[in-house]
Amino acid sequence: GPLHAWYRASATPGPDEDTAAALAEAALEARRRSAFGEAALAWRRAADLTPDPAARAGRLLNAASDALLSGSPAGPQWCEEAVRITPDPAMRAAIQGLLGRMYTWKGETAQAYGLLVNAADAVRDTDPTRACLLLAEATAAARLDGHVPAAVRVAEESLALASESGPERWYSLTLLGGALVMAGRTAEGRAMLESADRHGAGDPVRDQQVYAIAGQAWSRVEEFTRGRALLNTAVESARRHSAVGVLGFTLAVRGELETRIGQWASARGDLTEALRWAEELGQLTCVSYALYCLARLEALRGDRVECEEHVARARRECGAYGIGCQEFHMTAVLGLSALAYGDHEAAADQLEQTLSLAVEQGIGNPEVVPFAADLAEAHVRAGNATRAGEVVAWLEERARETGLASAEAAAARVRGLLAGTPEEAEACFGAALKAHGRTTGPFDWARTLLCEAEVLRRYRRPAAARAPLSSALACFERLGAVPWARRAASELAAAGGLPTPAPSGTGTGTGSGSGGMGGVLDQLTPQEFQVSRAIARGLNNTEAAASLFVSRKTVEAHLTRIYRKLKVRSRTDLTRLLTAADLVD
Repeated sequence: GPLHAWYRASATPGPDEDTAAALAEAALEARRRSAFGEAALAWRRAADLTPDPAARAGRLLNAASDALLSGSPAGPQWCEEAVRITPDPAMRAAIQGLLGRMYTWKGETAQAYGLLVNAADAVRDTDPTRACLLLAEATAAARLDGHVPAAVRVAEESLALASESGPERWYSLTLLGGALVMAGRTAEGRAMLESADRHGAGDPVRDQQVYAIAGQAWSRVEEFTRGRALLNTAVESARRHSAVGVLGFTLAVRGELETRIGQWASARGDLTEALRWAEELGQLTCVSYALYCLARLEALRGDRVECEEHVARARRECGAYGIGCQEFHMTAVLGLSALAYGDHEAAADQLEQTLSLAVEQGIGNPEVVPFAADLAEAHVRAGNATRAGEVVAWLEERARETGLASAEAAAARVRGLLAGTPEEAEACFGAALKAHGRTTGPFDWARTLLCEAEVLRRYRRPAAARAPLSSALACFERLGAVPWARRAASELAAAGGLPTPAPSGTGTGTGSGSGGMGGVLDQLTPQEFQVSRAIARGLNNTEAAASLFVSRKTVEAHLTRIYRKLKVRSRTDLTRLLTAADLVD
């Protein structure tokens, strides 16, 4: 058995293929148990004892692959060692493919892209399937490096090399779909994602990154339920198999989606855990992304100091690596935060940088980071109506090209702010609310109501402004959007109204999620929230501990505090509470 193989290896001073083969078998057995860290060590020791360079390189590749899944930092070193000793071009390309993925997450996105494209070119004629996979992997690096047109180009090349029925076709279709969606070619991107679904899914453990990209892409075409289902599958598979190598990214993507649909307590739990994994595994690309997602949530909630601290930290820790997408994200979130607190000139300054970066990087989907309406509103409130109109025209064009209801609603909302007559404003806000009805996003819906009410007051119709203000205020309070709630309350008081909570279903029909329970769930720390979620899925304390990579006693201590904070007495009560808030996966 495995123990005998290790004893035998410890007594073997030099290369011995029989001992190496026994250890390789032990590694395979560990892999079958999802003990990827154990498997990686067994492969590594087997490689040390392997006399043949080609076979040794193969075992080093296996060691690095399992190391990536387990979260071990040793993978890049083992890949580089394997590349030096292999005489086989196909093996070299396979190793470079894995190394490219590791470089991508380490923050070296430009280096990863170059490595992957060069490796694909080297085997394009002799091994088109391997070249296909390498180019698909390069797509992710190009996107993160801020080169969306390059991502589309290499994804198209990847698909051209894929066989009609091979598993690599699913991989290529998914990556191409994600790149097209990001570029704003949403109809084509959706078609690719649909084709990938029809072709069949990969392994949610080893292909977790692809599941996360697919989930993100579906959310960016407003298919939130579909995207979340993929992300839930990837997260739970990673937890069940202790495959944490890409868990931080997957959790961050899910957290970003949850922020969008109004499940902010859930988002905070996922994003805090995502950042912890990214830090622990040294994945600076994911550290940057998780910090952005947290900063955006904090900007929405009005935590300006924490928002700016997270942006500063991302720039300090990750800026030197030249992660191309980072400034696009960070300027957008700083602009949103400034807008929330009425600092309109600062907001416009930051968001103009975001717009320039979006155009420069080829990001044609306005919902990758929904900044354009913020920029236009900042200009309106700063008195720059002409520039606001130009930005809205850009957003309207993007809304027509992408067919995204959220972009259409946001553009119509700002048109309402720019309207010259009450009738024009009424038509614009009516169009915005109609578009909101086709998508999910309670925060944006409430912003439209707030803007509509402000315009109604401007045209001396305070009585008509009270109902939308009451609904907006109730929604902002449920979400915990403090500065926005303060503005709505001030407007409502000026309109002669009193705060009256809206019914819990008020909003865009779907997606208010934690809705009326948002304030209750906000009492939980991020880890308490994750424990609550695990228990609500039906896990016992031991299973929940394994799923969250903590001790059983930690789960028990968290549960005691959770019961007290939420005023529940049993697991059944807790499950009922989270199910009502649509927070059970």
